[in-house]
Amino acid sequence: MPAYAMFEVALRPDASDEALATYAEYRTKVPAMIEAAGGRYLARAWSGEALEGAAPRDRFHLLEFPDADTARQFWASPEYLAVKHLRGDAADVRAILISG
Repeated sequence: MPAYAMFEVALRPDASDEALATYAEYRTKVPAMIEAAGGRYLARAWSGEALEGAAPRDRFHLLEFPDADTARQFWASPEYLAVKHLRGDAADVRAILISG
């Protein structure tokens, strides 16, 4: 059964130019890793609209994986962990796995 990973990203307003450049590097590397892990983007860097509750952050990414285990394997993979830190000084991320 497919599983979905939703990432809510807020760019830090005080991020330095260096931090933003490092984040840009992260953004160029991750899509190929997602595809290699069996995932695909359904939405990438879309803005959100609050229909109820708190205002959304800057952007959202929605990914589909064949199943929850595949999504977890991607998240914990050595390849992803090797680049995950590149976003650290520029963005705050909330990652949610949705599976049936």
